[in-house]
Amino acid sequence: MFRHAVFTGLVLVVLMPLSPSVRGQDRSSKNVSSAVPQVVIETTVPGEINIGASAQFVISVKNSGKSIAEGVSIQATLPLAVKFVKADPHPSMASDRLIQFEVGDLPPGSVRRFALELIPEKTGPVDLQTRAFFSATTQSALQVRQAEVTIHCHGPSTAQLGENVTFRVVVQNIGDGAAENVVLTPELPEASYIASQLPRAAKIAVLPAGRSQEFSFVVRATERNVLEGNFIASTPDNREVQCSHRVKILRPDLRVEVSGTRVSFLQAEGEYEFRVWNPGDTVLREVQLALQLPDGLDVTTLSETAAIDRLNRIYSWCLVTMNPGDSHTIRLKTKSMKVGRQIQLAVAMTGPKLRADANHLTHVISRADVDVAVSNSKEAVPTGQMEEFTVALTNRGSRDAETVSVTIQLPDGIQAMTAEGYTAAGQRINFAGFRLAPGGSKTLKFRAVGLAAGDQAVRAIVETEFSPVPTIAETSVYFYDDDELHRIARELDAAIRLR
Repeated sequence: MFRHAVFTGLVLVVLMPLSPSVRGQDRSSKNVSSAVPQVVIETTVPGEINIGASAQFVISVKNSGKSIAEGVSIQATLPLAVKFVKADPHPSMASDRLIQFEVGDLPPGSVRRFALELIPEKTGPVDLQTRAFFSATTQSALQVRQAEVTIHCHGPSTAQLGENVTFRVVVQNIGDGAAENVVLTPELPEASYIASQLPRAAKIAVLPAGRSQEFSFVVRATERNVLEGNFIASTPDNREVQCSHRVKILRPDLRVEVSGTRVSFLQAEGEYEFRVWNPGDTVLREVQLALQLPDGLDVTTLSETAAIDRLNRIYSWCLVTMNPGDSHTIRLKTKSMKVGRQIQLAVAMTGPKLRADANHLTHVISRADVDVAVSNSKEAVPTGQMEEFTVALTNRGSRDAETVSVTIQLPDGIQAMTAEGYTAAGQRINFAGFRLAPGGSKTLKFRAVGLAAGDQAVRAIVETEFSPVPTIAETSVYFYDDDELHRIARELDAAIRLR
């Protein structure tokens, strides 16, 4: 028959009171409790044994509690007249009456067993007293946490000049404690402020650990090249973090010009170029072009097909895209229909705001332009023989030549012959003044006799009321006589002999 002895170890846990400063922090203070280990000892012994024979006693130690029992040791006190033989495992201490085992830490639910071999030396019951010694601890701690604030800036990479730009700033607490009274201060160019949306500092009363909050700041891209936003997040303990974001400001631009004929005669042709270009740094789309011509210029040739508003004399085109640096030229020819100042108006535009215009002035004038040529019918004329000369005049201008006077200047070797239509005085022949319409022509004739052999120059001088400079034409006439024929023969004979 076996006997069982059970020992339960009790641990008294004392919670020390917190300091007043800690008690005041209701948000972080809490009661601390600890589970108590429960150590149970069971001793198994044989029901009976003869005196002088060895018997095995088994001591079982079990932790029935929910927390670890630390530093467990077992002491077995032997009664009188009982001899200790051995133990398994080996005891840490063994004397005539006291056997001690060091169990160490005993986790919840675990069991350790120890076997003792004993020899009773007298009859009677053997009363083996076993005790367990151990400790249980509890731990209370004040968790110290720290907030750590970071910020990140976001925004567009580019914006057009004059557009609104939104900076987005995310304030984040990556620490394990709450951040309190965080102030986010924007630093943006004052010239970019919008009156209704001034970028003011933002305040965060409490930002829990792991949480973030986003803020938006809107300004206008009024500065060229780059718009930079700087943002600073500060805490009451004078810690600061900052971030910045740069936005490249694109500058859309559009230019246009008209160049070409500046002075044109009436009914004459003029040539022009209508040029548009993109000197900015952004792509332009759907660029509308228009050219308005005055009543005094009629288009005869266009390098590109245009949409034409004939009532208002407007020619228009559309360019789908214009990359930065691109240019486009349209060429045209016109005919001048009216005398006066003729102004061409050119316009290029895209979107509601971008527009460029230019104009070009052409002075259309009307004037006479009389051309003259003098000639005779024969290449060589004998001296003393009358030769007929022709003076041809043409008005190439766009205006009547109201008074055209023609004078013939003869050399000394030619004598004028009197005829109807002109007067001769010495070496000069004068024709009466006449009118010559635009595009009109007139032929005058006179007669003369060569008096001297050789080349003789005949000159025609034309004067009009519109030009202070006369128009001059000249022809050369060859006259020969007997002496000239002999001279020619001698030259020919000499040439033949040389051969």
